[in-house]
Amino acid sequence: MKIKKIIMDKILKDEFLLEKLNEIIKKENITLGFVSGIGALQNLNFSYYLQNKKNYITKSINKNVEVLNLTGNISIKDGEPFVHCHITVADENGNAYGGHLAEKSKVFAFEYTIFVFEGEEKIRKFDEITGLTLWEK
Repeated sequence: MKIKKIIMDKILKDEFLLEKLNEIIKKENITLGFVSGIGALQNLNFSYYLQNKKNYITKSINKNVEVLNLTGNISIKDGEPFVHCHITVADENGNAYGGHLAEKSKVFAFEYTIFVFEGEEKIRKFDEITGLTLWEK
């Protein structure tokens, strides 16, 4: 697998982080890649997967947080490009929170890097054992 190109940019204040990342990859026709970023959010919505129940619970932090790290990948889910990100944030007291980045997380300031790869696309399919939508192989 080779890097085809690298995109470095920012997401503007008051935009929604996950929605904007998905918009960018669809506009740029990116179907295979890696994304990372740092910044700050006005609020965070994230989810945590309960392995024993095979479902997600969603949590919200409705205050300003610093993004310590966002890491994710870009693949194909249900025939469409899909960003799957995990995020770690900290509040003003240094308490850290994290999980799967969810919709409606509002940006204060955010800088991202997307590595676009050449190669065979990764396709997500439902996995009976875990209950997750994972790469086929």
